[in-house]
Amino acid sequence: MNYFEYRIYDIVYDDIISGKKTIEFRLLNDKSKKIRIGDEINFKVLNDETKNVLVEVIGKNVYNNLDDLWNNKDILNNSLDYTKDEFEFIFYKIFGEDLVKKSKIVGIKFRLK
Repeated sequence: MNYFEYRIYDIVYDDIISGKKTIEFRLLNDKSKKIRIGDEINFKVLNDETKNVLVEVIGKNVYNNLDDLWNNKDILNNSLDYTKDEFEFIFYKIFGEDLVKKSKIVGIKFRLK
């Protein structure tokens, strides 16, 4: 089992704690490629590291791009309710449109520890 840390926004923390968010989407990179089922991730809130939540990875899917992810969203079983435009906007705002369009996307399914 491996241990990873990711930074998240306060609203994301609230959604994880409430159970609304059960999948974290990130760009596929060297760090996210290493994550396996059974690993632990500690999500820490940006600008407030006293707020953090430990989760266990229970699934992982890689998508070629945002369209591929969106077309398979029904299998995600995630209760956050965004339109495709809102979802893209969030990704572009966080990671930058050019980088998102060049990268694969990873969905890391988790449960609270």
